[in-house]
Amino acid sequence: MSNIIKPYIERAVIEINGGCNYTCQMCPQTNPGRHKGFLKQMPLNEFENYVLQCVDKGVKVVNLEGSGEATLVRKLPEYIKILTKHNILSYIFSNGFKFKGDFMKKCVDEGLSRIRFSIIGYDNETYKKWMNRDALDLVKDNAIQAQEYIAKNNGVTEIASYHLITNNEKIDYEIEQYKKNWIKPTDALAEIWKMHNWSGVYENPNERKGTVKTCGRPFAPEITIRAGGLDGKTGAIHPCCQVLGRDEEAVLGHLSENTFDEIWNGAEYQKLRQGHMTGDYPSYCKGCDFLIDDPEVLVYTNHNRSVHTLPGTNFTLENYR
Repeated sequence: MSNIIKPYIERAVIEINGGCNYTCQMCPQTNPGRHKGFLKQMPLNEFENYVLQCVDKGVKVVNLEGSGEATLVRKLPEYIKILTKHNILSYIFSNGFKFKGDFMKKCVDEGLSRIRFSIIGYDNETYKKWMNRDALDLVKDNAIQAQEYIAKNNGVTEIASYHLITNNEKIDYEIEQYKKNWIKPTDALAEIWKMHNWSGVYENPNERKGTVKTCGRPFAPEITIRAGGLDGKTGAIHPCCQVLGRDEEAVLGHLSENTFDEIWNGAEYQKLRQGHMTGDYPSYCKGCDFLIDDPEVLVYTNHNRSVHTLPGTNFTLENYR
């Protein structure tokens, strides 16, 4: 095989659950819905196997959610424990609905590095509209109680939050509302972004504008591993999480069938990289607005976060664009 690349992985997204308990308006989990082969949970032993393979390739941080909701896995603290054992940062992007009580405490106690609450909608009314659940106050209380438990028990877990601008004509107003209704009460490490279109699946009413060029992900030291796959296979590898809703189109290989190195250097990955070099993007990338170089997509943050830097990593996607 030509163009053999020795994998170096700094960040791995290892999705331990493909389903979700929310039906958010802008999420492909809701519309068009996720391919049924990707709605599985990843067994603990399979997860540890993938972690060990990534350890050999230099991994520093593992995200446990992919495109599903990790807190639906009752044994989540045991998954976190594996990462702590190997000195790997453990990150979770979550709606935060179930992150409470003894479950939250066990996750913190096992060394969870960061949980980022996804809060779309800047008050109760807009949260209910966009996330289809009247739960902003409940989730806010979960974040506050987690902060209190972490402080009381010298926990290492960081509480973060992710917000999207729902109307580009009201950016300043929405930022102020997010600050008042979420960021200040929870003391979270917050980010507010312009909305995105999930690889063209969601018709974004707030279009991004700029030059089209590679997002850099096919060349960056990161990997996305799904819990499920096609035709009963598991451990599907995707180019990134943005292909949610186009899961079946974007499979680069299955770890249940091939080794990590075989997929990394396989025909589908080669084709992906070639397309991003020439501009002849694969079907599952063509409509993605992450290809648009819009430096103003991150409209607010209260911590050290740049547009092209992924949390927990030392590299920037800008170097791979």
